[in-house]
Amino acid sequence: MALWYEVNPPKIVAGSDTTPDTGQFMTRLRQVSDVCGGVHITENVLGIRRISPIDIGKSLQNIAPGTNMSLTARVRDRDAVATDQYARDAVDAGFSGMLLVIGDASSGIRDSGQVPSGVVRRLRQSSIVSELDLYLSVPANPNYNKMRAKIDSCPWGFMTQVVHEIGQVQDIAANLPEFHIVPILLYPSPKNRKAASFLKIDMSTYTDGFARFVSRIHDITGDVLLTSPGDYLSLYEFLSQNRY
Repeated sequence: MALWYEVNPPKIVAGSDTTPDTGQFMTRLRQVSDVCGGVHITENVLGIRRISPIDIGKSLQNIAPGTNMSLTARVRDRDAVATDQYARDAVDAGFSGMLLVIGDASSGIRDSGQVPSGVVRRLRQSSIVSELDLYLSVPANPNYNKMRAKIDSCPWGFMTQVVHEIGQVQDIAANLPEFHIVPILLYPSPKNRKAASFLKIDMSTYTDGFARFVSRIHDITGDVLLTSPGDYLSLYEFLSQNRY
């Protein structure tokens, strides 16, 4: 049971075949791995091409062996064969969990037509992911009647979209009691206002007493995933002072 850190890998410049320098990025990731319970590595957020979370995970295991890791897999970018290989690669790289999402459209990439719940169902029926916990996404304010396909696919658990009220987490945990729930929280920093506006999150509901807010949610679900796309240092300091 722990506080996890969500990280977006460096972007790859459009039209460039040059891999971005990851020196500072990996230094920060190694530092934060020392003060959190695990790291979740996203894939091509908003459809923008970034370094593969598989490659980031391999590098992290080289400099911080034993770090708990999970990652995102965009199913629209891959057919079934490629998705299966991605899952195998994740296991080989040392990941323990994988969140399957459709993902936003990427320029020049044809939609595979796969849906996350169908991929989870297929992977569970194979021997590919016996060492990989599979997660699906759940809205912050779900309509459970519209989630039957996701529920019936029997993932290990659900990662929420970004939440900003304890009641949201209590509702999800009560309605999905047989699943492991991982709430995602946006760190309340002025540097994250742009992200909060995009996500339609009111950070003022938890800015004061954030540590207590996190603790109460942690008591409900056991794991909490913290994201802070605009302010690494403040979240690093928070994690350094609040270990679970």
